[in-house]
Amino acid sequence: MKTFELTIVTPEGCAFKGQVEYTTLPGAEGELGVYPGHEFLVTTVQAGEIHLRVSGKDEYLAIGEGFAEIGGEKVEILTECALKESDIDEGKAEAAIARAKAAMEERVSDEEIAAAKAMLSRSTVQLNLKRKRRGSS
Repeated sequence: MKTFELTIVTPEGCAFKGQVEYTTLPGAEGELGVYPGHEFLVTTVQAGEIHLRVSGKDEYLAIGEGFAEIGGEKVEILTECALKESDIDEGKAEAAIARAKAAMEERVSDEEIAAAKAMLSRSTVQLNLKRKRRGSS
């Protein structure tokens, strides 16, 4: 089966790099499926779940907001965070959600509210992915 190179980069470094058969990612206007030979596209990605097919096996990552450059035999995603399902700590995600909700209830600056909303979004995606994958195991 044909493959393409997928690279997912976060501020901490490379979260994934390898050949994949296809991927789906949370695009600006909904889920976007990418196969080898896809037309060139630059788009934003939303916090959500990425589904990869690697050597016939499905893998899942939770990502934050960012950008994707798609073209031919190469896809690069730049995102604020990316975690494999196995690396998600359910307790930490629940605690981050509680902290974000508490921060949004306080009288804080617009920047702090935006940061809290982003944390809430990322943590919710991580928690949902962990629970969904656990239920399908």
